[in-house]
Amino acid sequence: MTTTTDPSYVDPALINPRAVRLVAAFKDALARMRDEEGLTFDDLNAAATLIQKIHTATGVPLALAAMPLYSEVFQGGRDGYTPSEDVNSPTYRAGSRRIDNPGTLPMRPDEPGTPLIVSGRVLDGHGQPLSGARLEIYHAANNGNYSGMFDDGVPEDNLRGHLFTDDHGRYTFTTITPVAYADSHTMEIDGVPEAVAALGRSLYRPAHIHYEIHHPDLITSWRGEIYFKGDPVIPVDFVGGTLAPPALQADTVLHEDTDAVTPHGLQVPFRTMEFDFLLKTRTSPDTITPKARPA
Repeated sequence: MTTTTDPSYVDPALINPRAVRLVAAFKDALARMRDEEGLTFDDLNAAATLIQKIHTATGVPLALAAMPLYSEVFQGGRDGYTPSEDVNSPTYRAGSRRIDNPGTLPMRPDEPGTPLIVSGRVLDGHGQPLSGARLEIYHAANNGNYSGMFDDGVPEDNLRGHLFTDDHGRYTFTTITPVAYADSHTMEIDGVPEAVAALGRSLYRPAHIHYEIHHPDLITSWRGEIYFKGDPVIPVDFVGGTLAPPALQADTVLHEDTDAVTPHGLQVPFRTMEFDFLLKTRTSPDTITPKARPA
């Protein structure tokens, strides 16, 4: 027996009004770009083709391949204080190893790069320390790879770890100074370097360290990246030229004098970096001006 289904029937229980509105709004936005900016069907096909090439060459999900086109739009709260709807980093991996405070991120004995000692405080909007805050810390190795993402023989927890702030909200850890990096697979894809250059962007990402900060008093956990002042890649960042505002850039100092190196147990020149996180808690002011930031 054959059951005939009305081809015009749509189950009302399956209709998502929000999805209907968003698709309509997206089409309206495309129509405005067509009328005001000359967007063509070929333009959209060209973008989709490049994204498909990146997906095929790198093996990353299509959503991740497309992320540079839109993630910047959702990076709110870039003053580093206001709660943000930040895009979760695709390079995050759960289950990092706990390190001491002060401590050292897990790394290989011959880890390439210049040693870096990072320190600072985690404070609320009144400048009071947040003790016991959990800092998840990770960054790419000198070749631009993040551990646990490639079968490259690197330990899965390399340059990844977490620690807890002390009673004064302080944290200190030693790692290797990150460098700017680009995905080697993406750089070799036909048409991608030209498309990125046409947008006035570099295929490189500026050097940065990823943090996640968790504490019961925070309205929401803080997720973001801390960059390095003076990095020339920041304005032409492949992912977005506004992702590294001054509030999220830190100074680094190079120490080459033997007297400075020896007390830290280091045999080569190293760098130091200090950065205070000023984060909005349930009792903090809604907004805060740069002048109000603690010294």
